[in-house]
Amino acid sequence: MKAKQDRRGKGLPRKGIPPGRGRIAAADTAQADLFPWAEDAPEGPCLTDQPRLLTDMYRRSWLAKRIIDMPCEDMTRLWYTLPADLPPEDRDALARLEARHGIRREITDAIRWARLYGGACALMVLRGQERRLAEPLDPDDVAPGDFQGLLVRDRYSGLEPSLETEEDLDDPDFGYPKYYDFDTETLGRLRVHHSRILRFTGRDLPQTEELAQGYFGASELEHIQEELEKRTVTSRNIARLVFQANITTLKMSDFGEILALGTDRQKQQVLSAIAEQNRLRDSFGLQLLSAGDTYENHPYSFAGLGEVYEAFLTDMAGAAGIPATRLFGRSPEGMNATGESDLKNYYELIDQMRERHLRPALEKLLPVMALSCWGCAPEDLRITFPSLVTVSPREEADIRARETETVIQAVAAGLLTPAEGRERILNL
Repeated sequence: MKAKQDRRGKGLPRKGIPPGRGRIAAADTAQADLFPWAEDAPEGPCLTDQPRLLTDMYRRSWLAKRIIDMPCEDMTRLWYTLPADLPPEDRDALARLEARHGIRREITDAIRWARLYGGACALMVLRGQERRLAEPLDPDDVAPGDFQGLLVRDRYSGLEPSLETEEDLDDPDFGYPKYYDFDTETLGRLRVHHSRILRFTGRDLPQTEELAQGYFGASELEHIQEELEKRTVTSRNIARLVFQANITTLKMSDFGEILALGTDRQKQQVLSAIAEQNRLRDSFGLQLLSAGDTYENHPYSFAGLGEVYEAFLTDMAGAAGIPATRLFGRSPEGMNATGESDLKNYYELIDQMRERHLRPALEKLLPVMALSCWGCAPEDLRITFPSLVTVSPREEADIRARETETVIQAVAAGLLTPAEGRERILNL
């Protein structure tokens, strides 16, 4: 109880943030060029408090975009399943309502922006209740055909939680904002009760940081920023070395004296002569030299760069929590490597994320959609998430055979009636 009461404190000012946190300290133009999204970043705030920088990273870095998009798309890829005893016509009607309003796409986007910016909300839009949004949602007021879809806003695009928090101990949102202010194009700013809101957060934060972030979380890019920067710098430097694989030197007598003591006209003549020599060499493979000049070619060795780059990629995948086979779209390396163990760990993480972020939203949304679709909402509308692990046809047949044998043994032992055994086998 004490922990919940403490969470109802007001928003706290952010203090004690070390200078330069959440950005690259670009000491010069060359270093700033290595980190393009950090060139104009202000000193002080953490990365989550810089929506412009987050947007720039998401738009300009394919790796940052993939880290944000992949988990949320995997969370909703197989969607959910309803109880088997639900009538097929009800199941089809609910599926048509979801498809008409793009519910899966809207929830995927809400999770996506929560991962990028640290928080997002989806407003359940109901017909005829535009002027009653500040009131708690009453299921008795939801009639067939009332549900009109979701309105998604991230925390930086016209969404502001109130300082007033929910004080009802029985409310699932106890201790969190009681209202949210939504900016809309047609109705202006609307105050919405939390019962009408599907709330999504980013990475969890300690209590004081959560209060400072307006009860939202941190961007998923914040904790991987350092690894992302190292990988970007390494990749860019390797690309530069490719264009400098052969370093050519031209020794000219009196060249240093001309640059140091010569007139501007003399300097320009020397540089023009060198440029003309480069043009001739590129066009004809011929190098013209004056008497006493020396021309040398020094090839650069790339030995070891591949191992260094692979180490950075491994760190990047570990920080993102996504296997390298998925994150970089390549085959697993090593003798007899299949990547199955990495994928299994990743799918277990996605299962945890579905329970943490997707289930609360669906359990709040589906009863409202059921009232609008069926005219009633079952008290126990259980949902399950299909397994993300793909099973080959042979493996699936073996599993069904073992489960069928188990049911037959249970019937033979009198633990199940023949009718119960037949029903279980049909539901396999």
